[in-house]
Amino acid sequence: MNRTLATVLGSGTLLVAVSPTARADAFLSLQNQAVTVSCNNSTAAGVTACLANGFTTALGSNSIDFAGSVGGYFVFDLELIGNSPGSPALAFATDTKTIQNIGAGATALVVSFAINNFALPAGSPLTLSASQAATFVTSAAASSQAFTGWGNAANTLAAATGTAVTTPACINPAAAPPVNACSSAAVPVLFARAGNFALNGQETINLNQGGIANFQGAIAATPSTSSVPEPGSLVLLATGLFGVVGSRRIFRRNT
Repeated sequence: MNRTLATVLGSGTLLVAVSPTARADAFLSLQNQAVTVSCNNSTAAGVTACLANGFTTALGSNSIDFAGSVGGYFVFDLELIGNSPGSPALAFATDTKTIQNIGAGATALVVSFAINNFALPAGSPLTLSASQAATFVTSAAASSQAFTGWGNAANTLAAATGTAVTTPACINPAAAPPVNACSSAAVPVLFARAGNFALNGQETINLNQGGIANFQGAIAATPSTSSVPEPGSLVLLATGLFGVVGSRRIFRRNT
């Protein structure tokens, strides 16, 4: 059964005076061992550097794509998107990606992202939720992704900053084939803001050498006066569309 946060908060929500803005900036970073590639599209010089490093984006965009090698991992396609400045019902940032360990051994790939200038939903506190999903295409047992999201009241593009909401890790239960899938959702938390805010997330991916998998992660903010979604609903919200994308990637990889 859905529960309302009104029973948790007791009394009314403090509204904050915010107005939607057309501008949204985004940040994306990938790191394995001593190699880090990153993109910050908040300046023209930053966009030029992004394009030179294999990213696709535009100045002040809430979207960044990447494909290429990062240390011992190869990223077939990574898409970061958000809906900044948000809507009255939802603010979100999410990424989806297909990854292969081509020579990283037992080391992890760390993906960090952030999107700022969310003005909506209005009010404080907001309900902060996070979810993730994984499809282990050709991966050994215990391959995994761990994902944490943050709501950042300072409205910066810093990753791993602000109020945290952590999802249970997605772990491959057995060697593939067959293809194994996993999804998980965090217990929602309250997030206090006083103006525009940012959403950011960080994923730690561990794949066996040669392993291939699709991963998604999402961080969302909703009005605290709305019903708190069940965990299954959060997973569908964050990963439903990307599950289709992942299945298409699997199909392309196997044909």
